[in-house]
Amino acid sequence: MKRSGFARKTLPPRPSRQVDEPNPGITSTSSVPKLHKGVFNNMAAAATLSIPKFEYVRSTALLVACREIPCQRCGRSDGTVCGAHSNQLRHGKARSKKASDQFVASMCFKCHSELDQGSEMTRAARESMWDLAHRATVKELLKRGLWPADVPVPDTRRMT
Repeated sequence: MKRSGFARKTLPPRPSRQVDEPNPGITSTSSVPKLHKGVFNNMAAAATLSIPKFEYVRSTALLVACREIPCQRCGRSDGTVCGAHSNQLRHGKARSKKASDQFVASMCFKCHSELDQGSEMTRAARESMWDLAHRATVKELLKRGLWPADVPVPDTRRMT
Protein backbone atom coordinates (compact mmCIF):
# COMPACT_ATOMS: atom_id res chain seq x y z
CA MET A 1 0.00 0.00 0.00
CA LYS A 2 1.41 3.38 -0.99
CA ARG A 3 1.42 5.96 1.81
CA SER A 4 2.85 9.00 0.12
CA GLY A 5 0.81 12.18 -0.31
CA PHE A 6 -0.89 13.36 -3.44
CA ALA A 7 1.33 14.87 -6.07
CA ARG A 8 0.55 18.51 -6.81
CA LYS A 9 -0.36 19.27 -10.36
CA THR A 10 0.19 22.71 -11.76
CA LEU A 11 -2.61 24.16 -13.83
CA PRO A 12 -1.89 25.61 -17.26
CA PRO A 13 -1.89 29.43 -17.38
CA ARG A 14 -5.20 31.11 -18.18
CA PRO A 15 -5.55 32.58 -21.65
CA SER A 16 -5.58 36.37 -21.69
CA ARG A 17 -8.92 38.02 -22.42
CA GLN A 18 -9.31 40.81 -24.90
CA VAL A 19 -10.87 43.97 -23.50
CA ASP A 20 -13.38 45.62 -25.80
CA GLU A 21 -12.71 49.24 -26.67
CA PRO A 22 -15.22 51.76 -25.31
CA ASN A 23 -17.85 53.19 -27.63
CA PRO A 24 -16.16 55.48 -30.16
CA GLY A 25 -18.93 58.12 -29.82
CA ILE A 26 -18.21 58.74 -26.13
CA THR A 27 -15.06 60.69 -25.46
CA SER A 28 -15.29 61.07 -21.69
CA THR A 29 -16.71 58.41 -19.37
CA SER A 30 -16.48 60.47 -16.19
CA SER A 31 -20.23 61.26 -16.12
CA VAL A 32 -21.34 57.80 -17.30
CA PRO A 33 -21.71 55.13 -14.61
CA LYS A 34 -19.60 52.01 -14.98
CA LEU A 35 -21.73 49.02 -15.93
CA HIS A 36 -21.02 45.38 -16.61
CA LYS A 37 -20.40 44.45 -20.20
CA GLY A 38 -23.61 43.56 -22.00
CA VAL A 39 -25.99 45.44 -19.72
CA PHE A 40 -26.40 48.40 -22.05
CA ASN A 41 -25.01 48.72 -25.55
CA ASN A 42 -25.47 52.47 -25.51
CA MET A 43 -23.79 54.10 -22.51
CA ALA A 44 -25.66 57.38 -23.06
CA ALA A 45 -28.96 55.54 -22.59
CA ALA A 46 -27.62 54.04 -19.35
CA ALA A 47 -26.86 57.48 -17.95
CA THR A 48 -30.45 58.69 -18.48
CA LEU A 49 -32.15 55.59 -17.01
CA SER A 50 -33.78 56.29 -13.66
CA ILE A 51 -36.22 54.15 -11.70
CA PRO A 52 -38.26 55.91 -9.02
CA LYS A 53 -38.03 54.47 -5.51
CA PHE A 54 -41.22 52.88 -4.19
CA GLU A 55 -42.60 54.64 -1.12
CA TYR A 56 -43.76 52.03 1.41
CA VAL A 57 -46.56 52.76 3.87
CA ARG A 58 -46.50 50.90 7.19
CA SER A 59 -49.52 51.26 9.48
CA THR A 60 -50.31 49.07 12.46
CA ALA A 61 -53.63 50.88 12.86
CA LEU A 62 -54.74 49.80 9.38
CA LEU A 63 -53.80 46.16 10.01
CA VAL A 64 -55.73 46.21 13.31
CA ALA A 65 -58.74 47.74 11.52
CA CYS A 66 -58.67 44.91 8.98
CA ARG A 67 -59.23 42.44 11.83
CA GLU A 68 -62.41 44.24 12.92
CA ILE A 69 -64.39 43.54 9.73
CA PRO A 70 -65.37 40.14 8.32
CA CYS A 71 -63.55 38.37 5.48
CA GLN A 72 -64.24 40.34 2.33
CA ARG A 73 -64.22 37.22 0.17
CA CYS A 74 -66.42 34.72 2.01
CA GLY A 75 -67.93 36.82 4.82
CA ARG A 76 -66.50 34.65 7.62
CA SER A 77 -65.91 36.38 10.96
CA ASP A 78 -64.32 33.61 13.02
CA GLY A 79 -61.38 35.41 14.61
CA THR A 80 -58.89 34.41 11.93
CA VAL A 81 -59.44 37.49 9.76
CA CYS A 82 -56.32 39.53 9.12
CA GLY A 83 -54.81 41.78 6.48
CA ALA A 84 -53.67 39.88 3.39
CA HIS A 85 -51.01 41.91 1.58
CA SER A 86 -50.88 42.03 -2.20
CA ASN A 87 -48.44 39.72 -3.98
CA GLN A 88 -48.14 42.01 -7.00
CA LEU A 89 -44.98 43.90 -7.92
CA ARG A 90 -46.91 47.08 -8.73
CA HIS A 91 -47.90 47.31 -5.05
CA GLY A 92 -44.32 47.12 -3.79
CA LYS A 93 -43.99 43.37 -3.28
CA ALA A 94 -40.35 42.37 -3.52
CA ARG A 95 -38.25 39.33 -2.69
CA SER A 96 -38.16 39.79 1.06
CA LYS A 97 -40.56 42.72 1.45
CA LYS A 98 -44.29 42.75 1.85
CA ALA A 99 -46.35 45.10 -0.25
CA SER A 100 -47.25 48.47 1.17
CA ASP A 101 -49.86 48.30 3.96
CA GLN A 102 -52.35 50.38 1.98
CA PHE A 103 -52.63 47.41 -0.42
CA VAL A 104 -54.20 44.95 2.00
CA ALA A 105 -57.44 42.96 1.99
CA SER A 106 -59.33 41.56 4.99
CA MET A 107 -59.33 37.78 4.58
CA CYS A 108 -59.87 34.80 6.85
CA PHE A 109 -57.19 32.15 7.28
CA LYS A 110 -58.70 29.84 4.64
CA CYS A 111 -59.00 32.54 1.94
CA HIS A 112 -55.57 33.97 2.80
CA SER A 113 -54.03 30.49 2.44
CA GLU A 114 -55.71 30.03 -0.94
CA LEU A 115 -54.34 33.39 -2.02
CA ASP A 116 -50.74 32.69 -1.00
CA GLN A 117 -50.33 28.93 -1.41
CA GLY A 118 -53.31 27.94 -3.56
CA SER A 119 -52.27 25.60 -6.33
CA GLU A 120 -55.79 25.13 -7.73
CA MET A 121 -56.00 28.74 -8.93
CA THR A 122 -54.07 30.46 -11.69
CA ARG A 123 -52.08 33.60 -10.97
CA ALA A 124 -54.69 35.72 -12.76
CA ALA A 125 -57.47 34.16 -10.67
CA ARG A 126 -55.57 34.85 -7.43
CA GLU A 127 -54.92 38.46 -8.48
CA SER A 128 -58.59 38.91 -9.34
CA MET A 129 -59.63 37.38 -6.00
CA TRP A 130 -57.34 39.74 -4.10
CA ASP A 131 -58.42 42.81 -6.13
CA LEU A 132 -62.11 42.20 -5.39
CA ALA A 133 -61.42 41.65 -1.68
CA HIS A 134 -59.17 44.73 -1.55
CA ARG A 135 -61.83 46.97 -3.11
CA ALA A 136 -64.42 45.66 -0.65
CA THR A 137 -62.00 46.15 2.26
CA VAL A 138 -61.25 49.77 1.38
CA LYS A 139 -64.96 50.50 0.89
CA GLU A 140 -65.94 48.85 4.19
CA LEU A 141 -63.19 50.52 6.25
CA LEU A 142 -64.05 53.94 4.83
CA LYS A 143 -67.77 53.36 5.47
CA ARG A 144 -67.11 52.42 9.12
CA GLY A 145 -64.61 55.25 9.61
CA LEU A 146 -61.78 52.82 10.45
CA TRP A 147 -59.33 53.89 7.71
CA PRO A 148 -56.43 55.72 9.45
CA ALA A 149 -56.07 59.39 8.52
CA ASP A 150 -52.30 59.14 7.97
CA VAL A 151 -52.58 56.37 5.34
CA PRO A 152 -53.34 57.43 1.76
CA VAL A 153 -56.44 55.79 0.31
CA PRO A 154 -55.54 53.81 -2.84
CA ASP A 155 -57.50 54.58 -5.99
CA THR A 156 -59.50 51.37 -6.42
CA ARG A 157 -61.03 52.56 -9.71
CA ARG A 158 -57.66 52.28 -11.50
CA MET A 159 -57.10 48.65 -10.48
CA THR A 160 -57.62 45.97 -13.08
